Amino acid sequence: MDPRKALDDLIQEREESYSAVSRLLGRNSAYIQQYIKRGSPARLDQSDIAQLALHFDVPAKLLGGKGHATTARRSVVTVPVLWPESLGETLERSRLVDEAWLKRLCSRHGGVAILPIIGEAMEPTLRQGDEVMIQRLRAGETLHDGLYAVRGSSETFVRRIALYPTGNRISVLTDHQSYPSWNGVLRKSVNVIGRVIWIGSQVS
Repeated sequence: MDPRKALDDLIQEREESYSAVSRLLGRNSAYIQQYIKRGSPARLDQSDIAQLALHFDVPAKLLGGKGHATTARRSVVTVPVLWPESLGETLERSRLVDEAWLKRLCSRHGGVAILPIIGEAMEPTLRQGDEVMIQRLRAGETLHDGLYAVRGSSETFVRRIALYPTGNRISVLTDHQSYPSWNGVLRKSVNVIGRVIWIGSQVS
């Protein structure tokens, strides 16, 4: 079977979208659609094929991979993506991440999640389209000054946390002066769910 048709059939059968599969590979959202519908690129990189084969649980050869293994298969873990509920169900809800890389990033990969950045409140540190990886806080875990994921009424967003000397109050800060910050609020009144451990930024 033609690798393009095989991939297209898998995407349709699993009710996924071209854009979600493109983002799984770390590519622009139109990458897979252009590959399937326009034949550009002419063929996928072997690393992309290997990741797709793992994602769809099919032999790499079905998607145009080499018939013999050239490298050992690397272990991957599934990491949830925390899109706002308002954006609908068409966006990817998880992504495969190389386990060895994740272990270098943090001591435990339990509770790790990817949070896309939406809006301008944290510019210039974080911009629309960037992504951060967070590690959820354990019960009773101590906060430090730094970037954290904060859960609001309908979405999760990144803010800068600054501690007060007393320990029971914090400041929740934006980096963009046009957006409000909250100073001296009670720690227990803010739902801080995770610490930012990695930032992925687009290069313009």
